[in-house]
Amino acid sequence: MKKTLYVHTLGCKVNSYETMAIATELKTKGYELVSKANDAAVIIVNTCSVTKTAEQKSRQHISSYRKGNPEAVLLVMGCYAQSHAEEAASLGADIVLGTSNRGKAVEYIDSFLSNGVPIIDVKKTVRFEHYEELGVVSYSENARAYLKIQDGCNNFCSYCYIPYTRGNSRSRDPRMVVDEAKALVEAGYQEIIITGIHIGTYGKDLADGSFALADLLEAILKKCSTLPRLRISSIEESEIDDRLFDVIQRYPQIVDHLHIPLQSGSKTVLERMRRKYDTDAFLAKMEKLRQIRPNIALTTEIIVGYPEETEEEWAETLEFCKKAQFAEIHVFPFSPRPGTTAAQRPDTKPEIKKRRVHELMALSKELREAYKARFYGQEMEVLFENYDAKNKLAYGHTSNYLMVKIPSEVPLHGQWKKIVYESSIAAD
Repeated sequence: MKKTLYVHTLGCKVNSYETMAIATELKTKGYELVSKANDAAVIIVNTCSVTKTAEQKSRQHISSYRKGNPEAVLLVMGCYAQSHAEEAASLGADIVLGTSNRGKAVEYIDSFLSNGVPIIDVKKTVRFEHYEELGVVSYSENARAYLKIQDGCNNFCSYCYIPYTRGNSRSRDPRMVVDEAKALVEAGYQEIIITGIHIGTYGKDLADGSFALADLLEAILKKCSTLPRLRISSIEESEIDDRLFDVIQRYPQIVDHLHIPLQSGSKTVLERMRRKYDTDAFLAKMEKLRQIRPNIALTTEIIVGYPEETEEEWAETLEFCKKAQFAEIHVFPFSPRPGTTAAQRPDTKPEIKKRRVHELMALSKELREAYKARFYGQEMEVLFENYDAKNKLAYGHTSNYLMVKIPSEVPLHGQWKKIVYESSIAAD
């Protein structure tokens, strides 16, 4: 059998990291990544269940890959597999893993190739897990690399399924994090993206809890002094503390971009969501960040049509977003998740939800254009990551996450260029 591997990741950056961790191990066993599922001897699908749509896409991909390549070993893992293990198997998965025991993936693939016996290894509860070390990840196709530092969540927001599928919040050993960061820098990566399910809680479960996210970031930057960029994928407002402000101020390698989930701009909706802040506290943190980093891009995400959200509450959200001047808003229509308290409340009518989604997306576009316009005519440093060979365009990002595209006869992968930012080269 030719050792060929195809991977497909749905959902978050954590899933991307975990998929590539397993792919990296398989590559050490002689497997070659291929670009088409039909050419693969092994197919890995890492699934998502954050919304109904994500679950539907997970099911569709499992079925599609099974039908398209019936002879391949099909391994399905992730949040949808955690909550719907038997269903994943019925759709054609040979091996089903949830959100733990991913370290056994290669062993299970070898076992299935040997005896053809299907495997389902999904724990009934994941609330008392330890951090699962998956080893150093190789991202040979990109100039940027994800670095996972944490898993799970203890918040139990009223709408969220993640604590049930991802388990308890647990931190990675800081020595392993720093060692992996060092290996990535030595491999030539120009930007590292810190990721996890709830990274602001990093360290609370380690020893006496005194070693926090800010300490980890500083440890990475001290060990990896030549790393040009360190990016935090997402952090809650309630976990941006004075120590983190200090580290952001002292280390210019930490990029001018933070994604801070808001979920609603209405205080009463935030209370029903069981979020740990109100709009006043959120705005105060944004103002302090902008004092430290005047050019910082502050992006967010908002759930539209939360159960019993009134027109007045929705208007409060729109008004808050205008006041906050976000650089971009990720818009998610509310999706009831089984077992959550929000799912037990009357859902917003689809036509109302659809209208509000369009309103917020229009506002996000307006805010994005206003943020971009601030930098027109300025010289900015761009790290190039991707190349469109057909149209001969190189794509990259500035520190504050503005995407640019420039004509190029050759790929500029991993290269830095100073570019005068204009609307003609803006790619987002």
